[in-house]
Amino acid sequence: MLFLRMGPRFLFIRTEEIEKMKDFLEAQLNGVEIDFHPGMERASEDSTLCFLTGTNFEKTCIEDAKVIVLINDVASAILTAIINSHVSQLLHRVDMGPSSIVMRVASNGQKIIDRLIRDFNGEAVSWIDGIRKGEKDDTIITFTSKAINGPLAEKDFFERKLLIPQPSRVVQKRLRVEGLQYITQSLNDSQWYELRINIYDSMGKYQENYDRLIYILSKLELGMILGESWTKDHALMLYSVLAYQIRLFTFYTPQEIKELLLALEYNLEGKRLVDFDLYYRNKKISWRDINKSKGRKDKLQEAANYRKSLYLRLEEADIKTLEEMEKPL
Repeated sequence: MLFLRMGPRFLFIRTEEIEKMKDFLEAQLNGVEIDFHPGMERASEDSTLCFLTGTNFEKTCIEDAKVIVLINDVASAILTAIINSHVSQLLHRVDMGPSSIVMRVASNGQKIIDRLIRDFNGEAVSWIDGIRKGEKDDTIITFTSKAINGPLAEKDFFERKLLIPQPSRVVQKRLRVEGLQYITQSLNDSQWYELRINIYDSMGKYQENYDRLIYILSKLELGMILGESWTKDHALMLYSVLAYQIRLFTFYTPQEIKELLLALEYNLEGKRLVDFDLYYRNKKISWRDINKSKGRKDKLQEAANYRKSLYLRLEEADIKTLEEMEKPL
């Protein structure tokens, strides 16, 4: 379960020949002219946002940029290419902005931000203020409750970012050691959940259903698998069936994990694919435990609703892969 990764770097290029520099970055480094927020959504941890400005600035701000170019390479490689090319003579000055780190927290992660402000002498900022105030040896931490193994939209981030007056290597090293402690302290009741998922399929397609489940758990980064084994599931009184059990360690509640399992038990057409039974503290979690509102509920309709919710959390390619995995079932 990934809870910490680097974000893009920010490179401020001051030149009187903005168009020529832009053309070089696009032609030689596969750069893409883009606005700031779309650029942040498309950027990976190996990307760099280059801000091209005029020469009359002591401290560059995002709004000063005449052009922003996204390059999927690290800042050092970009600078090397510029210096070794004929366009280096066009440069007036180059400045590195603050580093950025993406941290995944629980949905109520405001506690973490307050704690990090105290422990790291940080300051809550917006993107605009963080980049304006930050220097090359500072770090901006952004927070999200979404999986961070892929692109993130602006709406996926918490509004508050954190500017820390320390280099990213120092911040990252400390958070790699203490990050789980911060996350735990931000959880309701400061606890994780150890859950047991039993897979049962009367057609014997355990491997296929195991692969689907692991694929979605990995894509959404829902927790850590502590162990796997065959076990007996007592489906009815005095009757047991063989099931494959996965032990999952997660900060998602049993009800949230049951939503996911119900979404995977049926496809959108209502065909039952498998039985995924969930246990927490030796208690079986029923699909009725997810939504305890009054009124009659239909399991097939609930499953279809949760399947649609699952699709909203996946990329188009992920949905296609999942449905391809389900065709033999």
